[in-house]
Amino acid sequence: MIFGRSKRKAGDPGAIVDFWTWWPTVRADVEAAIGSGNWATLTPQMSRRVAAIHPELAWEFCRGTDARHALVVSAAGAADLRPVAARWGALAPEADATWEYHTARQPDPHVLEQTIGLGEGVQLDLTQLRFAFRRDEHSPEIDVIAFHPGFRMLGDEFRGRVTFLTLDWLLGEDGVEEWIGDITWETTEPDGAADPRELAAAVAALREEFRTPQWVLLRGDTPGGAPVIAAVQRPLRPVRWPRFDTHVAITLPYRHRTEAGLPEAESLAALRDFEDSALTTAAGADGVLLAHETSDGARTLHYYVDADSPAADDLAEAAGWWKDGRARVERHFDPSLERIGRFR
Repeated sequence: MIFGRSKRKAGDPGAIVDFWTWWPTVRADVEAAIGSGNWATLTPQMSRRVAAIHPELAWEFCRGTDARHALVVSAAGAADLRPVAARWGALAPEADATWEYHTARQPDPHVLEQTIGLGEGVQLDLTQLRFAFRRDEHSPEIDVIAFHPGFRMLGDEFRGRVTFLTLDWLLGEDGVEEWIGDITWETTEPDGAADPRELAAAVAALREEFRTPQWVLLRGDTPGGAPVIAAVQRPLRPVRWPRFDTHVAITLPYRHRTEAGLPEAESLAALRDFEDSALTTAAGADGVLLAHETSDGARTLHYYVDADSPAADDLAEAAGWWKDGRARVERHFDPSLERIGRFR
């Protein structure tokens, strides 16, 4: 496996196009280097090309899932870089028998049958790795505790590094980001520690359960005591929408409301119709509604859109058509979904 992380500052907006123009000219050289191990000139070239897209992107060549080889350019867990990696991946050529292209490290569970070296003579037999895991009822994520007998010989930094690497190999980077909650590690075997394949099976079952995204209804109160009703799409993990890095919050006042401030039937129907006919249409393929909350005479709809598209402007224009009062529109760069994180 050949990998690297770019060090230079971001290049021009055409760097992705430049990368894919350059790639066919070196593809055969890369294939030769995979066989010979001669990376002296190719590694610096690759780092420069990826750095021109963004200096914090990570890259690697590795074994493919369906093709012989894979090229991965990823955000390496940094939410604000996922849109950049997604745009790189969107322009990738079609996969063939030799090459496939990914924006995150893919699962490679066979690595867990091997022994890895950690320097200074430390070797870890990954067949001894175990994971204890649990999922709270109705939660769309699994909490994990990693254990290996060799953790007793390692410092905490190395224990964490092994844990995250092995989870990536087991589930893929996106699998970890989407389905795994808290991640910890122990030097003594925790209750329920199991073979990694059992964790992979649990994640597969969870993925199947949420194959169709689910909307969850939440109820609460404002600090002033007014009731709040919210609906949120789950699992609410940013990796599911890597291009959608901009939060557009649209607040719509409504006239017909109960004593508690919630919409009566006439306003409720108007809100639903406006969402379907005007706002979601304006967002189109470059945006998605992830949550809305209603309280005290107003509903706020939380859209996330691709900043490189006109979706944010189109939503703002559409919001101006609301007839029950003046709509308020706010937008923020928020690739981590922090502004709606309270709904998770």
